[in-house]
Amino acid sequence: MTSKKKIALITGAESGIGKSTSKIFLNNNFKVIGTSLKKNKDKYIKDFDNYQIDITNNTEWRELASIIHKKYSKIDVLVNSAGVRLSGNLETTSMNDWAYHFNNNVTGTFLACKYILPLLKKSNKSSIINLASINSIRGVKNMLAYATSKSAIVSFTASLALDLSKHNIRVNAVAPGAIDTPMLASFKKDLTLKEYQKRMRDNHPIGRIGKPEEVASVIYFLASEASSFMTGLTIPVDGGRSIR
Repeated sequence: MTSKKKIALITGAESGIGKSTSKIFLNNNFKVIGTSLKKNKDKYIKDFDNYQIDITNNTEWRELASIIHKKYSKIDVLVNSAGVRLSGNLETTSMNDWAYHFNNNVTGTFLACKYILPLLKKSNKSSIINLASINSIRGVKNMLAYATSKSAIVSFTASLALDLSKHNIRVNAVAPGAIDTPMLASFKKDLTLKEYQKRMRDNHPIGRIGKPEEVASVIYFLASEASSFMTGLTIPVDGGRSIR
């Protein structure tokens, strides 16, 4: 069947930015298809379907795309929110750590775009929004694999935008600074509370970390007609961190 509502597919919808992004699309009358690595235990939410999927798995993406095609026949917006972050410098980052970041942050985004593209082509003026990081744009200590994998998303976004413009599909990315999510919580383990609080204040001219919904609002803007003349861009949502 073909849904009368616009449909957004959001990876990593179970927490953090992905969860807030799902909410803002639902609040704007979208049907939302979310993916999560673990089984979703939430109660039924109107207009929200969740699928458990390993975003690094080629076969699982092929199967999910087939399910979506049979059930909805199109996708209007794809948001690649799922991602991972571990600390580590050149000496402490193992090959497993390096592969873990690239498999999830880069290959996972690639596979989502590859398998959902036929469904995006069936929509009118569809859009892809990828999750980069402010660390895609500037260096950062002790996050070598994460920063490098996220910088790949900037180039991926720009290149894909050029390839897909002929299909009337826009591709953009957001580059969040420190956002109050479970991923940031793991970063706190590397510092004392005093060190963490000082770094967050000092790194962001606004003087605080961001909220997931503040990034979700920019994602929704990039998916909407309000940004119809924007493609191939990576937009910092970072409390001014990129101008430090």
